Amino acid sequence: MNIKIPYKWLKEHVTTNATPKQMAKYVSLCGPTFDRTEKIDNDYVYDIEVTTNRVDAMSVHGIAREVAAILPRFGIKAKLKPVRLTKPKSTKNLDIKIKNNPKLGKRILAIKLTDIVVGKSPKWLQEKLIKVDQRPLNNLIDITNYVMWEFGHPIHVFDYDRLAKKRINVREAKKGEKLTTFDNKTITLNGGEVVFDDGTGTIIDLPGIMGTKNTVVTNKTKNILLWIESIDAAKVRKASMSHALRSQAAILNEKSVDPNLGIPTILRAIELYKDLAKAKVGSKLVDIDEKPYKAKQITIEYDFLISRLGVNVEKSKVKSILQSLEFECSWKGNKLVVLAPSFRAHDISIPEDIIEEIARIYGYRNLPSTIMEGAIPAPNLESTFSIENDYKNLLSGLGGNEVYTIALVSKEQAGEKALAIINPLGSDTQYLRTSLYPSLVAAANKNIGERKSFHLFELTNVYLAKPQKLPQEQQILAGILANQSYRLAKGVIETLLRKSNLSADFTSSNNPIFVPSKSIEIKVGGQTVGIFGQLEDTKLFYYEFDFERLVKLASPNKYTAMPKFPSQLEDVTLNLPLKTKVGKVLSTIKSSDPSIYSVELSDIYKNKAFTFTIEYLDRTKTLSNSEVEKIRNKLLTLVKEKHGATVKE
Repeated sequence: MNIKIPYKWLKEHVTTNATPKQMAKYVSLCGPTFDRTEKIDNDYVYDIEVTTNRVDAMSVHGIAREVAAILPRFGIKAKLKPVRLTKPKSTKNLDIKIKNNPKLGKRILAIKLTDIVVGKSPKWLQEKLIKVDQRPLNNLIDITNYVMWEFGHPIHVFDYDRLAKKRINVREAKKGEKLTTFDNKTITLNGGEVVFDDGTGTIIDLPGIMGTKNTVVTNKTKNILLWIESIDAAKVRKASMSHALRSQAAILNEKSVDPNLGIPTILRAIELYKDLAKAKVGSKLVDIDEKPYKAKQITIEYDFLISRLGVNVEKSKVKSILQSLEFECSWKGNKLVVLAPSFRAHDISIPEDIIEEIARIYGYRNLPSTIMEGAIPAPNLESTFSIENDYKNLLSGLGGNEVYTIALVSKEQAGEKALAIINPLGSDTQYLRTSLYPSLVAAANKNIGERKSFHLFELTNVYLAKPQKLPQEQQILAGILANQSYRLAKGVIETLLRKSNLSADFTSSNNPIFVPSKSIEIKVGGQTVGIFGQLEDTKLFYYEFDFERLVKLASPNKYTAMPKFPSQLEDVTLNLPLKTKVGKVLSTIKSSDPSIYSVELSDIYKNKAFTFTIEYLDRTKTLSNSEVEKIRNKLLTLVKEKHGATVKE
């Protein structure tokens, strides 16, 4: 989480001569990161990143505490200014009855202020709020925002006279109850949210998140109820996210703000209301503390601390570091006994947490570092990732583009016996897919306006249902080609199989997703490893392989010595009858004689004349022209007998 804090506001809470640049540089080394510094109106505003567990540092005073602890480690004097606030004196009891539920509200602070004068806040207060990206509204609201940023605890103000029943009950909402927030947004509650009602069932606040329209202060407000609550953080988070009500109060409260911060927050607010709104104290300060903070004692052996730090740090320095962070600590022999302050109650619980605090303030830069010893391990070339990358690189080299599609699909795309998830984000992501086909078709259709040919592929898991068990994760390699000819698309498949050193059989199939005349089942050793064909009613070609089976059947690369004798190349053009399968012609030519080293289809003319490039090679000698002629005549006789082929003159 990032917060904005002005340099001058920080200086009101810490005494130091550090320049804005020094403060940003050194605090970032040991605490929250000062990402950016912007100069605004003769002031510097820091954009500070604070980790989620450090809600205590999400305020001016919290950052000032870090500044005071860190700067002295770099030789710059800094001291946190004490917060001196006095409790208001009044003999009047608060005439509002509060019924708290201890399971929901840990602490409640409330006080009545009277004779309020509503108006604009002074310029200095408005400028501070603007610098932290908070829009000024009026003095009643601005004061609550100001003290929230100053001390890090949200605070709420009710129009006292609009609380007609003079009663506040803390309870869980019932399903279907409604409320209207102060910004006129009506929401229907799911049930279980923490709400305040006035004893009649009417909801008057969504505590910890946002106030309601029926009790919000207005320009006519004369009396107010200043209120602080500490509500269960998990319930605040759930309600805020469920109803999309994201406020600074919710962001802080969902991280378990220290209830003890409520005291300085409300006392500071009372002072400001007296100064800026001419308020008078109308009641005693009510403090309902259901479970006062009791610090957990953490004990650390000195040897354990040193072994984890990796460097000897004097006991006195350890104690000094922790005390600068407001921890209570003492050495009892070689045992360090530590009590964490209340604002670190949810962050500090084990010895390692204490050691981490010591290490960061001591300075990670001061900890010794050792270069790893030993030889660099050789890469495992047989790993799954290595094999996957080989195939991906091959397809990329063939013009393919790898895509990543989501595994959650709609019911229509999921396939038969697909598994549904319990808490889907929507109907379009309700099922685990059993095939990559719908996802790749959808990806291709998004690019269907592309005139040039393209090839998309994906290597990932599909999920097949197993009775009473977790789904079977099957790894599939699939791709889709657009604006390609059938032969070029099929060539991608043949190259892929050649990469695996597999001799595959292409047999016709009746797969319903393909055009009948262009539907192929790919088999290796009688086992089906994949499918290929042209999709019905489209110009798209789709292929799919059982990747695990493909890899299992693949043969390792075999290397043979370079031939000592040269080969001979020639082109032979054959006229083939219609519907002749060229693949079988290639097989016939290749098997007609051992001296035929390779044969490839190199050209087609009017889909009738097919030119084959044939390479002749004998590893024991150089073939003569007469020997090549005998081999050629032999293969021409075979292709004529088997396929009705004739030589094109």
